[in-house]
Amino acid sequence: MSNNYFRFKQFTVYQNKAAMKVGVDAVTLGAYADLTKARSIIDIGTGTGLLSLMAAQKSAAKITAIEIDKDSVEQAAENFQQSPWSKRISLMHISFQDFAKQSKTLFDAAICNPPYFNNTYQSPDKNRNKARQDVLLPLPDLFEGLKRVLKKEGCFYIIYPYLQKDKLLAISQYFQFYPFKILEIKPYKNKKANRIIFGFSSNKKNIEKQVLIVRDIETQQYSRQYKNLTKDFYLNF
Repeated sequence: MSNNYFRFKQFTVYQNKAAMKVGVDAVTLGAYADLTKARSIIDIGTGTGLLSLMAAQKSAAKITAIEIDKDSVEQAAENFQQSPWSKRISLMHISFQDFAKQSKTLFDAAICNPPYFNNTYQSPDKNRNKARQDVLLPLPDLFEGLKRVLKKEGCFYIIYPYLQKDKLLAISQYFQFYPFKILEIKPYKNKKANRIIFGFSSNKKNIEKQVLIVRDIETQQYSRQYKNLTKDFYLNF
């Protein structure tokens, strides 16, 4: 994501003791998800805590961040502690499957930037494999868990590869989750969408559909549309 380090207005997010370079996926998801009215949010697979921090900035909710990787948990804990919202964020070192089985809390909203390479790519970095493949959190486990932890009227936001959207929709509908917001993400105007964000609900609603162009072809810089969406989270936008 160019040389754009991710800084909130009050502090900087850190990863591995260095200022955190953040991908477009997570920032777009966190900025697009409508969480302003939620009083309780679960961030599934928080990593180093970015989505939880974005959710905290845009809402007054209490946030539960779930992460299975020990190193990520340690870094997320540091990021949460130094943030202005530390009292509203709880961090748990646990798999989402185990959390969903034992939790008695029902949430207003859930958000997830999931592993989605489905074991088709093996990185030499085992931690990267954990983060980018659905070995540890297959989609059926994700939606089965959501049935347990979301309120009936709750919502769930997820970003996924555009080419795998049919698989995601098939599994979500099997568990009776239906899209009500869709954002197709194109890297450039003349390119096909490569990511898609869904807002899901257990109630069928009219679908609001939009397309986001991330960069301008002529300038190679972030588009005005992308800047308008994410400007609350970048100091230089």
